[in-house]
Amino acid sequence: ALEMHAGDASVADFGCTAIAYLACDSDSRCEQLMRAGAAARIVAALEMHAENASVAEGGCAVIASLARGSDGQCEQLMRAGAAARIVAALEMHAGDASVADFGCTAIAYLACDSDSRCEQLMRAGAAARIVAALEMHAGNADVAGVGCAAIANLAVGSDGRCEQLMRAGAVARIMAALEMHAENASVAEGGCAVIASLARGSDGQCEQLMRAGAAARIVA
Repeated sequence: ALEMHAGDASVADFGCTAIAYLACDSDSRCEQLMRAGAAARIVAALEMHAENASVAEGGCAVIASLARGSDGQCEQLMRAGAAARIVAALEMHAGDASVADFGCTAIAYLACDSDSRCEQLMRAGAAARIVAALEMHAGNADVAGVGCAAIANLAVGSDGRCEQLMRAGAVARIMAALEMHAENASVAEGGCAVIASLARGSDGQCEQLMRAGAAARIVA
């Protein structure tokens, strides 16, 4: 249906939603969906209907669900062009909290434990879009939690990526999230994970974190 009716936004919307539910919490179903060509069709739907917020939300949700599986599934999604489409969705629908939530979640899963995928996501502009989502939806705990997780995963193991994230304004947004959502354990976990990753870099990065209030936020 997604291939035959590629130009129909309603088919794209419900098709992505159907795949998201089928993929939820099942590695075997995710593998079957990937073998059936789901990655290419989802990415195509996100590109064809870039201005449709429902398709953007559903497409990012599907990618997030499929990316929770194996490295192989993540690699397939990246080869299909998932990085560029997620970043484009986050930019096009910057004011939509659901797109921000699922877009950041998708980036967090794709970035997990892979330098090469992290580099591709950074080149696609993920840093700026995550920071923008954290700023635009500062009061949304779900966006704060997944935004922190995405930054933490992108930052791991690379001083260069840490510097890029800091230049994009990640530090201020993480501190704001930790303060605004002080009672939320997921935000606390993600925020502390980001600080830990960034603090493993240079003394300059540590000093910047301290000036931004990292000590107070961690201790609180």
